[in-house]
Amino acid sequence: MIGYSTVTQKGQVTIPVAIRRLAGIDTRQQVMIAFDQNSVKITPAKDVSSLRGSIKPRSRPENFKKMRQEFIHYLSERSSSKHSRND
Repeated sequence: MIGYSTVTQKGQVTIPVAIRRLAGIDTRQQVMIAFDQNSVKITPAKDVSSLRGSIKPRSRPENFKKMRQEFIHYLSERSSSKHSRND
């Protein structure tokens, strides 16, 4: 199927409704736009929740308390290094 649209001054393009339906793109849904060999490909963006379980944890069961503590430590180190640069 081929559809036609015009690029606005803001760089916006309207995807014809028939093509949106075929591609499974809903209103206000984010899309991924890729450029490959002089063509543009628009596909529905994956929802973050669809990625759940795609990365194996380093250990099972996950130690969320330890992860939280390490993250807090990381943030405090990051914060202190910013303050030392601003002095």
